[in-house]
Amino acid sequence: MTLPDRFCDATFENYEPQTPSQAEALRIAREFVAGVHRTPSWTERIRKFLGAMDDRLPQGLYFVGPAGTGKTHLLAAVYNALGPPEDCAFLHSSTLFRQTEPPDAFAHRLADQYAVCCLDEVEIDDPANEMRLAGVMKTLAARGVPLLATSNVAPEEYLATQLGDGRIQRFLRTEVREAYRVVPVRGEDYRRTREVQQSGRGWIGPPEGARWAMRQAEADASGPSRWWSFADLRRATTETAHSNLVDDLTALDHLFIEGVTIADTDDAFRLLRIVDALYLHADAPTLYFTAEQPPDDWFAPDQHAGLAQAVAEKFDRTVSRLHALCRVQEVGQEGVPHS
Repeated sequence: MTLPDRFCDATFENYEPQTPSQAEALRIAREFVAGVHRTPSWTERIRKFLGAMDDRLPQGLYFVGPAGTGKTHLLAAVYNALGPPEDCAFLHSSTLFRQTEPPDAFAHRLADQYAVCCLDEVEIDDPANEMRLAGVMKTLAARGVPLLATSNVAPEEYLATQLGDGRIQRFLRTEVREAYRVVPVRGEDYRRTREVQQSGRGWIGPPEGARWAMRQAEADASGPSRWWSFADLRRATTETAHSNLVDDLTALDHLFIEGVTIADTDDAFRLLRIVDALYLHADAPTLYFTAEQPPDDWFAPDQHAGLAQAVAEKFDRTVSRLHALCRVQEVGQEGVPHS
């Protein structure tokens, strides 16, 4: 329930808005924190004492927009700005979806411990999980605990609005907008358009040339390292529990993945879980990879439909993070970089 190491230093001051939408989102986030910290007036205290005033904190926020616009930075900045004395939870949506207890019970447990909850990367790929999320959001709203969330999609675009029952559809399409302020965060992916310091490398081109280039990097690397084919990585994700696999990989200094190829939704899921884990882990190894096609062409949304399209849209965030981890370069048959 704590902030990932990568975002421990996130503040409002070091968030750099590039568009009017991002500037407005920053203003709204600051306004939310100010509202939580504001000391009630004597009149408000008297009204609260007499039961004539709702003492709940300000409504929640739902930051929505494409990958790489700084939504998680804003969410982490809110978390850091609230700090003590406010008890604030920070969790990824996967943590919520792994819970075995009923959604309302989990939400009540959160409400008993925290004054504010931050939920990162709400995803659109599983109607059952989306309905679980809806239950948590509804219970937190009823308990007066603000939920701040980030997502690439608006609530009314969830698959559950197409496949769920009428109550879920009504909640996602109308009631969320009453309990949560939906805040667009638009703009270009800063990981692709701005100078980002990357420690890893990616080589795109003929297998022989890309492999030769990565072997040169392996020869220059010091410390524990591992060379895996993409098939090796895929097999590891099926044979090893995810947490154990992440622990194993983060014990390395360098991880080399040869021949990344995304053939289907399953491949995309397995790779995105690894890349996302490495992106967020403080002790992640430097990542290197080879592929015949650039990452942006591995699993494009416009080439899929239905659930596969939803996965492809989520995979776009992973590709964005891959650009933050690795400097991607095209090479020729002999491993020579293209000018």
